[in-house]
Amino acid sequence: MRYAILLALIDAAFLVAYAVVSFYRARGYATWAVRAPEDSNSQRVPAVALVTPVIPLLLFYAFHLDAAVAFLVAALFGVLVTRPALAVQRLVAAAIRGVEDVAPAVLLFMGIGMLLVATTQPQFVAALRPLVAGDWLRSPVAYVLLFGVASPLVLYRGPLNPFGVGIAIFTVLLTADVLPPVILVAAVMAVVQVQNVCDPTNTANVWVANFTGVPIQTITRRTLPYQTAVAIVATLAVVVGAPALFGRPAFTSFYHMAAAAETLPGFYAPPASRDRIAVDDDGTPFGRVGADAVAAELTGGAWTAMRIHDDPNLSDCSVKRYAAYLRVVSSIFTLTSGDDLDIGLRLEDCGGWIVEEWHDHAVIAPHASAGAASALASQGVARLRAWALSDPVRSRNLFALGAAVRPGDRPAYFYSFFRTSDGNMRVYVRAGGPAYAAGLRSGEVVEKIDGQAWWFYGTYPAQELAYDGKPHTLEVLQGGRAVDIALRAPFTATASDGE
Repeated sequence: MRYAILLALIDAAFLVAYAVVSFYRARGYATWAVRAPEDSNSQRVPAVALVTPVIPLLLFYAFHLDAAVAFLVAALFGVLVTRPALAVQRLVAAAIRGVEDVAPAVLLFMGIGMLLVATTQPQFVAALRPLVAGDWLRSPVAYVLLFGVASPLVLYRGPLNPFGVGIAIFTVLLTADVLPPVILVAAVMAVVQVQNVCDPTNTANVWVANFTGVPIQTITRRTLPYQTAVAIVATLAVVVGAPALFGRPAFTSFYHMAAAAETLPGFYAPPASRDRIAVDDDGTPFGRVGADAVAAELTGGAWTAMRIHDDPNLSDCSVKRYAAYLRVVSSIFTLTSGDDLDIGLRLEDCGGWIVEEWHDHAVIAPHASAGAASALASQGVARLRAWALSDPVRSRNLFALGAAVRPGDRPAYFYSFFRTSDGNMRVYVRAGGPAYAAGLRSGEVVEKIDGQAWWFYGTYPAQELAYDGKPHTLEVLQGGRAVDIALRAPFTATASDGE
C-alpha cells in the first residue's frame, strides 16, 4: 500500500510536469472554447433518450439478459426515440463505425492470445532460465537498469510486458527466487507505468488515438520520456526505501550470499580429501561384496576409493578424509523364477546430502554366488561414471570440494522435512550447511515454522518450504525443550565453484 501511494505521487508529479511542458510548447496555438450559435433548424433530442446508456446495464444486471442482446435493445431504443425515420441508416452507420473502432483491439487481443499461449510452453520457459541464473539480477544497480532504464521494453508486448512476453519472464524470475516476491511485484508496478500510458498495443491507447485522431506513435513518442522517468524513480525508491515501504531490505541476499561459503567453514572438505571416495555397505553379505567390487573398480583412475564404515551426516566436512561418500545396499525379493537381487549405489557429499542413487537388479538362482552382486555393482559404477560425464561441473565440485554444487543453483539451506511413523515432522540437515550452522540437527522434531504449527500448512506444503531458499524460523525440540532456530544467509555457489 505504501509503495502504491508513493507510485501514485510520482505519477502525479510527472503528469504535472508533462502538462506544464505541453502547455508551454502549444502556447501559440491554444485557444479557449466558445459557445457555438444555436441552429434554429436543428431538432432537439427528447430527454428520454438520455436513459439509453442505462438500459443495457439494467437488462444485464437486473434481468440477466445476454450482454449482446442488452446492447442491441438499447441501440434500437436510442434510434427510435431520436430519429425513427432514419433508424436503418443510423444503425448501419453505427455498426460500421463500431467495427472501425474495435477491429484493431480485436486483432490485438488475438495476437496477444497467441503470444501468451506460446509463452506457457515448457521450451520457452526453459530457454529463459539461463538468463536469470547467477547473482547479477540480485544487484540493486541491475534492478534499476532493468526495470527502470530499460522499462521501454514493455512496448509492443515486449520482454518486460506482464501482458505479453514478460508474463513468462516474470514467472521464471519468481520461481527461481531471483528476487523476493514483493520486490518483483514492485518491479512489475514500475514497468506497468510505461505500458499503461505509452504502449501502442494497449487497447485503451488504441481507442484514445482513434477517438482523438492523434497517431498512436505520436502519443508514445510524447509520453515515453516522462513515464520512463517514473519507472526509474520508482525502482530507485525500492532500492533506497525498501525497509520503510515493505518492512524488509530489498537486496540483503545479494550482499550476503556471495560470502555464505566463507562463513561455513565446515561446508567443503579439506584439500587432502580431494578425489577420495568413501565406500560403505549396509552390512548385508551381498552389500559387502558389492562394496568391495565398487572400491576395486574406483581405485586406480582419477579417484581413490577407501573402504570404511561411517555416517557422513554426524559431523561437518572440515576434518573428513573423503570428499564423497558412496553407500552400497542390497535387497532380495523371492520370485517364482528365482531371487531378484537389487544392488543400489547411493552417492552423498561429504556432509551426507544425497546427490544421486542408482539401482540395478537381476533374477538369480537361489543361493547363487557373489559374482552376481559384483556384476550388478559394476553396472552401478558405470552409471556413476556416466553421471560424472553428463554433469561435469557438479561432479567435479563433488569430488574436489565435497559438495555437488554449481553456479546458477537456487539458494539453498540444505535441509529437508520428513514425516515419521510416530506422526512427527522431523528435519534432515546436511552437516556443515547453512541450516547446520544455524543449529539444526538431523532427526530433531519440528514444532513450528515461522510461528505456525507445521500441520497448519499441511504436510506437503510444509515440506516444500525447506526448498524455497527463504530464511524461515523453526521451532524444534532439542533435549526435550523447544528451541527457536533462525536461518540466516543461504548458500549460493559462486563463479569459483564452476572453474
